Amino acid sequence: MDIIIEEGKIIAKQDLTMLPDSTGRQDDAGEGIQIDAFHLTSVSKNNIVLLNDISLSIPPGALVGLVGSSGAGKSTLMNALSGFRFAQRGNVLYNQLELYQHTSCLREQIGCVPQDTIVHYNLTVDQALYYTAKMRLPVTHTNRHIRKRINEVLVAVGLVERRNVLISKLSGGQRKRVSIALELLEKPAVFFLDEPTSGLDAGLDYKMMHLMRRLADKGQAVIIATHSITHINLCDYVCFLAPGGRLAYFGPPEEALAYFGVSEFAAIYTLLEPDEHHRQNPQEAESRFKASEDYQRYVLDPLSKPKGDIEQRARRYVKKRTSRRCGAWRQFWLLSARYLKLLKHDTGNMLLLLFQAPVIALLLLVLVKYEVGINVLQNDHLVKCPVGTSVFTATGLPNIPAQGASFETVDCQHVQHILRYDGQGKAYATKRGGVDKALQDFIAPGSGTDAQKILFITSFSSFLFGCVNAVREFVKERSIYQRERTLYLNIFPYMFSKIAVLGLLCLLQVAILVLALSVVLPFSRPGILTFQILEVYITLVLTSLAGLMTGLAISALAPTVDRAVSFIPLLLIPQIIFSGTVFPMKGELSQFLATLVAVRWSIGALGSIIGLHSDKLGEDTLIGTMSTYCGRLFSTCTATEASSHLLYLWAALALMICLLAGLVGLFLRFVTRPHSF
Repeated sequence: MDIIIEEGKIIAKQDLTMLPDSTGRQDDAGEGIQIDAFHLTSVSKNNIVLLNDISLSIPPGALVGLVGSSGAGKSTLMNALSGFRFAQRGNVLYNQLELYQHTSCLREQIGCVPQDTIVHYNLTVDQALYYTAKMRLPVTHTNRHIRKRINEVLVAVGLVERRNVLISKLSGGQRKRVSIALELLEKPAVFFLDEPTSGLDAGLDYKMMHLMRRLADKGQAVIIATHSITHINLCDYVCFLAPGGRLAYFGPPEEALAYFGVSEFAAIYTLLEPDEHHRQNPQEAESRFKASEDYQRYVLDPLSKPKGDIEQRARRYVKKRTSRRCGAWRQFWLLSARYLKLLKHDTGNMLLLLFQAPVIALLLLVLVKYEVGINVLQNDHLVKCPVGTSVFTATGLPNIPAQGASFETVDCQHVQHILRYDGQGKAYATKRGGVDKALQDFIAPGSGTDAQKILFITSFSSFLFGCVNAVREFVKERSIYQRERTLYLNIFPYMFSKIAVLGLLCLLQVAILVLALSVVLPFSRPGILTFQILEVYITLVLTSLAGLMTGLAISALAPTVDRAVSFIPLLLIPQIIFSGTVFPMKGELSQFLATLVAVRWSIGALGSIIGLHSDKLGEDTLIGTMSTYCGRLFSTCTATEASSHLLYLWAALALMICLLAGLVGLFLRFVTRPHSF
């Protein structure tokens, strides 16, 4: 008798074998799954035989133990039977349906708990069960039904008192029970468990084996790979594997002792292991079993029985199951909510991400105030018009003093006034093709250099925010993604849940950076399309999102977290080299490479908004002869040209984001795809 809890209150004591099925399914005793495996063979890349021509039949409602020494092929056989990793040769039939050909239909009937714990450590037990239940149980279920089912499985695995504890704070055995609970939610017709009792004490080992026994008694086929033989007699069938993936015995455990002529199961291991005097023990054990009456009775006879009626029932069963899947939109919202919970519980990492923007903003403020000056973005510093004696002589312009000094810094607006209204100035402007073009002769080379550096640091920091935010996000939960992908997860809801949450974080970080800089830098002037501060914010947001997508692409591609983090310098250094601020991009190759760099486009947009001049900063060009900057501050660009130029640069960043998003989807689909399903 066990306690049943609903909504936190004890409502009854009840035998676990009589638990109601809150998934709304019928008891599977009458429509269980029979597994027939024919000639399963697998060989490793090093030509080591993992499975050697194994055939067996597992009836519905059977509890089967896969037993053998380490490396004998237990996990490989389990993966082949479950479809998690296909055998290279052979067939697996679920009620006469070929598993490897109908995995999309059969996957909802298969529950699998791998040897490694694959759960989010920064969720509580209850939260992990809740989000899994919302995505895997029928969409018609209310929260009350879901909570009821969660309570049932918590009682079944003995974790009621730990339901509100973070999984990271559980013991190894408790985490294993959480993995089992996640699979029990949907009540699969076939249940695979790899070392389910590892890390458990003797009492929990006993309880878990009896739980598996009860599941089998209710119609579920339960297959366990285990080293523990303490409670192996609870199984209906035991499968002994000899080294080399050889089938040494399959049948009832009580008959195994008589078959091997021993009094205890532990002695069987010795008989199957090769030693100095009997190197062929595994081969001999396999040959002996395949020639025995037990092989005929428990393997060949069940495999040869006709199953036509089972096939028809299986097709109806599959059709009923596959109509209940959670839709993509619902998955997106559930995954986003789950991800927010994960970030909330990962306090240290979250604080680190949030403090990036204020720290960088503070450093920039110090740089601006004490090194380059707070007037670095003012008009008379962005565009300087020094007029020396030689220039005065050549142009003959009046009212520009050059009294023996090497040069005098004159307000460009004053020069513009002369070119527009003074007789000699008008003549010079006409000769040069207009006031704006004539004014360019008086703007000093290098004007706006300090401002360009500030814009580069700001743009680079925004790219850095997105990249650092995302570079670990896929790879750190690779095993969880692969597991969920085999069962119910669509790629795009998963991908966009990360983009949405991390994108909001990027928006916040950039807002902090821009608002902090606006304290000392004049972003209050009119911009090209709207307010200057808004245009700067839009540009930096697009830059940060480009960094975010770059980080996600690397995270989806990298095999480990360490490898993903190692990629960060390779992502950031090109942003510096090809930004156009260290070296002007003049050659065709350098310009082509620069088009692949987000900071390059960002600098062009920011410089246009602020009013930088490309020809005064090293004759830098964006593509071919296209000017990097096209603003409205003493520029030859018209309002229409400046607007088009800015929109073009924004569109380039947006296109880069979309292309990187496509790469992320491809990497998730092909590089990190599960082995089957």
